Amino acid sequence: MKIKKLLAVFAASTLSLTAFVGCGDSDDGSTAEDGTELRTLRVAIMTGQADQYATYIGAEQGIFEKYGIELSTAEYAAGINTMDAVQNGTADTGLLADFALVNRIGNTLEDTNIVAFSELTGGGAGGGDNSGGLYVAEEYADNLEGLYDSEGIITNIGTVSEYQNWQALTYVGLDPAKVANINSTDQSTSLSLVSKGEVGAVVASGATAERYEEYGMVLAATSQEIGISTRSYLMTTTDFLDDNTELLGDYLNAVVESVDYISDHLDEVAPDISTKFGIEEDDFKSNWNNLQFNFGFTEEGAQKLEAVSAWALENGKYDTEYDVRDFIDLSAAEAAFGEDSDRITVELS
Repeated sequence: MKIKKLLAVFAASTLSLTAFVGCGDSDDGSTAEDGTELRTLRVAIMTGQADQYATYIGAEQGIFEKYGIELSTAEYAAGINTMDAVQNGTADTGLLADFALVNRIGNTLEDTNIVAFSELTGGGAGGGDNSGGLYVAEEYADNLEGLYDSEGIITNIGTVSEYQNWQALTYVGLDPAKVANINSTDQSTSLSLVSKGEVGAVVASGATAERYEEYGMVLAATSQEIGISTRSYLMTTTDFLDDNTELLGDYLNAVVESVDYISDHLDEVAPDISTKFGIEEDDFKSNWNNLQFNFGFTEEGAQKLEAVSAWALENGKYDTEYDVRDFIDLSAAEAAFGEDSDRITVELS
């Protein structure tokens, strides 16, 4: 597959570190206003993702403190970076998408101690994302095979976009191996390339998709038609989970409450989100409304990991087949929601 390398690459290191409530670690005696001792949880969050907004608003509203948690967050560009932070011990838990999870496990089978303990987002209407899909430059709208000779499709190699591009191009009858990749690791770079007419195709949803349409890109197939459905998962290490099951359960409950608060007060929180993170209010609301939240662990969530894992193995991302369900742990979700909760429907051996 041809790869066309362009422009900036995000650093894999931490972009920023913020303690939302107090400072220090779990054994330094940090306390809430009512005198309750707080437990520190270090969370690796992804830039511009739901966990970033939920942790910020939840901390601002005192939700995490209510659950006895002093939240400390470090921001990373992608799920592979949050994975690194958790594995090297600089974070306790983090968020990543399905592809990053199965790819890292598949490439570190001999020594990985990573487990997924809850879903966060994924599914969407009709089994796919709620908006967007495969967009092509106007000159290819009636001649999709012209993409073979185009600048290519925007891709972040080694991430979920690689899998989504394969889904989209295959759906419209093209051979993904014959379409060049334009490597772009952030939305601003991608939008810049599209605005300059340097892109043949791109897969997008939410507010970003609306921007591509403004630049003249044409929707060739919707996310629901293609079956695109990115799921994100909260992960940690087996060692941390074994020692902090109740803490991660409380964290799950706090995230649920924070997400509900945002959804119930979307117009109210949008200005704060915009000021804090530099995203347009309408873009934030559009992106948030495009999300479907799943907490706990569903059978569909496990099946999605299996589908991505099978694709990754077939396409040479790693060499050894494995059972992805071996890397799912339900103890934190059961602590949060109860063993018989309808949030937990996955079957584990």
